[in-house]
Amino acid sequence: MSALRVFLLVSLALCSAATSKRGIVTVQGSLDDLNINFGTCPVYPNVLEGYREALDNFTIEAFKGIASLGAFQFVISPHSMWMTVAAMAEGADYYTRHHLFDLLHLPSNPCVRHEYYKLAASRYSFANDAAVVSNRVLVIDEGVTPNPVWHNFVAGNSLLNVLTAPIKYNPIAAASKIRQLVYANFPRLDLHGNSVLIDTVDYNGLWHTAFADAVVKRAPFYSLAGEIIGSVDLMTIRRRGRIGYVSLLKSKVLEIPIGENKKYSLIVALLVGNPDLRPIISELKSSIIPEVLASLKETEVPIEIALPQFTINSELDAKTILENLGVTRLWTDPQATRYISTPPALPSSYIQRATVTLNKDGVYLPPIAELRSHRPPSGPEETFFSEFKADRPFMFGLYDIETFTSLIASVYTQPTYPN
Repeated sequence: MSALRVFLLVSLALCSAATSKRGIVTVQGSLDDLNINFGTCPVYPNVLEGYREALDNFTIEAFKGIASLGAFQFVISPHSMWMTVAAMAEGADYYTRHHLFDLLHLPSNPCVRHEYYKLAASRYSFANDAAVVSNRVLVIDEGVTPNPVWHNFVAGNSLLNVLTAPIKYNPIAAASKIRQLVYANFPRLDLHGNSVLIDTVDYNGLWHTAFADAVVKRAPFYSLAGEIIGSVDLMTIRRRGRIGYVSLLKSKVLEIPIGENKKYSLIVALLVGNPDLRPIISELKSSIIPEVLASLKETEVPIEIALPQFTINSELDAKTILENLGVTRLWTDPQATRYISTPPALPSSYIQRATVTLNKDGVYLPPIAELRSHRPPSGPEETFFSEFKADRPFMFGLYDIETFTSLIASVYTQPTYPN
């Protein structure tokens, strides 16, 4: 990550932190007005289950949405998209707001939504052992004035920042400003409207159990049909871990702790056999996430784990994904966004850039005794779970341990070095 990129990301994060001190706690709206109520909301101790259910449902819908466009190597952050759309929903007209709330599985109670937003905004980290950074911005034309009531609410809840650019007067300069801000190309950036939505997520973390002593070798990478389609640099090491099998995914699944305090978890689903990926993804339901977690069992002995080193970078047309989920008025109907700005903001683009980097760096080296402890598998089942070699297509997700909601979801099907 370049120094300029880090500076821009940290600057936006500090901006969000500063605005979060304004103490705005609730938002209420009707067809005629938008009001902020200052005051103290009741304590809601049991919002975690509802929050997790909302994020799990939206994660599956967004994941299936991008796959339906024909992409089978991508990384997406449904979590960041959920926060962006929630910000727009809070300033939408009555009909659009409730349509978006249904899509996001948000409750009508504004105080409960506020608790959801606090949980969502605190999932990220910019620490030495795990960097998960997300920035969400509505870039409006210099002639558009954001509604201060809405702006203060979404900024105060760290949902969305608002920046200006000369979209109408100088679209070339505006496009350049946007690309520099988010460190992306955005070849499909449409500036025909008076605003654009952008969000970015960058993940670069350290394993809790280091891969620093892993053997890295160039190895073949296979298609689901078993054909060699290229090669990857596999990190191979022997470790204890939690492993399982999920029949709906037709995959072995492995959980790997991330960060010094195991604050995140990377769950990898390695496709077994020769399944067709399309029906697997199309049949996903939010219940798959608890099912994956329930399948994971601690291995009795260290197993051989092999994961490729790679960086995946995706610039996704989030607007098209949302349109396929029924979100249409947000882009074209001034009535839908009349509480957001004057004149109403009508985003002509919504692009998400997400980047994931996996390499062998770790927080610390594990005990040597664990590396050497080994015995042959005692039966067919133990043989099946004695290794996890990701030399064929796999899916993975990054979860925060406190809420166990997915910050990042990805499909890896294309090797680093294709034939």
